[in-house]
Formats: sequence, C-alpha cells, structure tokens
Amino acid sequence: MSVLTGFPDAELVMMDLLTPVGVTVTATSENLAPPVVVVVQRVGGADDGVTDRPRVQVVCYGATRPAAWALAEQARQIVLAAGGTAVTGTNVTGVFLDSTRTETPSVQLPDPNRDVRAVTAVYRLSYRRPRSHRQPR
Repeated sequence: MSVLTGFPDAELVMMDLLTPVGVTVTATSENLAPPVVVVVQRVGGADDGVTDRPRVQVVCYGATRPAAWALAEQARQIVLAAGGTAVTGTNVTGVFLDSTRTETPSVQLPDPNRDVRAVTAVYRLSYRRPRSHRQPR
C-alpha cells in the first residue's frame, strides 16, 4: 500500500502569490505595522482526492481606509489573474492553480485600533497534488 503525497499548503501558496502586494504572514503580532501587511488563513474548502479547493481569507491592513482598500483590490486582481498559472516563491514551487475566484468580496472589518484599517475577502483556489503523488510506505 502506498501513501499519497499531500496537497500544497493553501496558506503558503497564497503568501507567495500575494508577495507583490506586500509583507504576507499567517498571523500578526500585537505591534501591527502597516502600511502593507497581508494576513492569509485557510478557512475551509474540501478536496475530492484529486483536486483541493481551499477557501482562503485574505486580510489587508492599511494605515488609512483608502490604503487598506487599495491593497485589497490589488490582492483581488492578483488572485483572479492567477488561474491557469503556476505559483513559485519562497514557500512553494510550481503549484499550478487550475482556477481562482472570489467567494466573499472585500469588506471592511471594524477595528478598535483607529490607527489601522483592515479589509478582508475570501477566495477559492483550485489545484491538484504534486505529480509524484504516491510515496512508498
């Protein structure tokens, strides 16, 4: 019996994809320092054994409302343009995105810290496991 190779980590894929937007992380510290911070987190999705379809939340932080919205729009356009392309960066190599789409459009999050504004959206990625999909046990 052999074991299948795991699917690429959706958060790492999204981090590399959104590198042109700014600093990408999976968690923030108490000392959040915009203007450019993008937080990615897998928030659901499923696979059918062949294709993984993760839902990934992207939160863009800016020092002002217009800055946060501009980052969110830049991120959205990068994600939407990524369908049919491969992602390679610091975290992943050659992850081919079959398709990408917006699941929940950008909305501003209420934030008690008046010096920071946050805009969030959820995207759906679709990709398959790496070609060498079976590992010997």
